Amino acid sequence: MWDALSEICARESRSLHDICTQIDRERTQSGLTAAVRVFILNYFRQKSRETRPGPVTAPPGAGDRA
Repeated sequence: MWDALSEICARESRSLHDICTQIDRERTQSGLTAAVRVFILNYFRQKSRETRPGPVTAPPGAGDRA
């Protein structure tokens, strides 16, 4: 968890304090530790979607049999 938070801080050029304060402000019912875990998961999910290429499609006629 700490390694993931450190990586997020480096990627976003923000301090650990700033990120934890943001998480604390935005959480609703969960404890802070659970909110941090959810934040980390959502952060890397979003980054994964941003870097993932679009769907792979076969060129026209690729599925045709001769």
